[in-house]
Formats: sequence, structure tokens, C-alpha cells
Amino acid sequence: MASKSISVFERLSQIDVSNMTEKKGNFTYLSWTHAWKAVKDNYPNAVFLKTVYTDNQNNQLPFMRDTKGNTWVGVSVTIDGTTLKEVFPVLDNRNKAIQFPDAFAVNTAHQRCLTKALAYHGLGINVYAGEDLPMETSNVEAIEDLLSAKEKFISDIKEAKTLSNLEKLTPIISKSKLPESMKESIRREFVNKRKLLKAKKISNAS
Repeated sequence: MASKSISVFERLSQIDVSNMTEKKGNFTYLSWTHAWKAVKDNYPNAVFLKTVYTDNQNNQLPFMRDTKGNTWVGVSVTIDGTTLKEVFPVLDNRNKAIQFPDAFAVNTAHQRCLTKALAYHGLGINVYAGEDLPMETSNVEAIEDLLSAKEKFISDIKEAKTLSNLEKLTPIISKSKLPESMKESIRREFVNKRKLLKAKKISNAS
């Protein structure tokens, strides 16, 4: 009888990351260098990409600013054919948003964003359990369900053809039981898609 193949999430979530973390103040961080090495040791073809944003002057930047002045970065990680994306705010060492971050702060945010994206794939998921995942969902199956739900929302957003269809997703996303960090990532996709559909509508009308 053939043995059951193990999923990426199962394999990575079983890795002991206790020797890969460091404490800064009241917060525990997963070292991005150790985390990425652990992933590449198990999945040599794994890749990650930093999201490049376009500002209103068509400059290509590794970060984006929202209407409240907060700065965000994005990282996508592809392992064994599955791509998961995280959007992460630029924070100081007290986990407070930095209004006008320098290049070092943006780079640090990318590193933290990467480790969180890796956690969605399973590596170090327990590090974030107390932060934004309900404790009762600490088992693999439940967390995978959350990730599947998140990816379904993102897929629906990308496939929306009209603003009307897109807006119908708003109450569904708000009422979902996803952790707030996942909802935030979904909202970023929603905002980007809405901009594209509005631009397309204006273009068609002209």
C-alpha cells in the first residue's frame, strides 16, 4: 500500500523553529535567513518575490502608501506550485506603524513580510498563533482551511469582471471568520482590483 504523500504545509509546520527565533522587546521574530534556508533545504525550487507598486507618477517602488499615511510592502512565496502572498505594514521595534520610513525600515518590513508568508506555507506558524490565529485553529487541517478560504476570496476578486460583482464580495469578506491579518491582505487585493476596474470603466466611456 502506497504511503500518503505529505503536503507542503504539513512538512514545514513540523519543522522546529525554536532555534531560528530571536526576542526583541516583547516580541518574538523568526529569522528570515534561517527560515528561508529551511524552506530551500526542503524545496530547492521555492522562490519569493517582492511586490513592486506603481505610484501616481508612474514610479516603480517596493512599497505603497495608503490614504492614512501608512506604508506597506508585499511578498509572494511560491513553493511546489502554490503561491501565497502577504502584505505587511512597515513597523518600528514596538510594532507601531512608521509614517515616513527610511530604506532600512522598508527592507526590515520585507524580511518580516517574507517570514509571515512562509508561515502561511506552514513554517513557523506557531510563532504567529498568539498574534492573529485563533488558538483553537492550531491544528494543521483548520489552518489549511483558513488559507484555502483566503485564497478563494483572492481568486474571486481577481475574476470579478465589473465593479458591481466586486462590491458584492465586501459583506462576505467582512462577515468571514478569517483572522484580521488575512482579511487585510484580501482588502489590499480588493483595492487594487477596484482601481483597475474603475480605470477600465473610464477608458471604455471615453
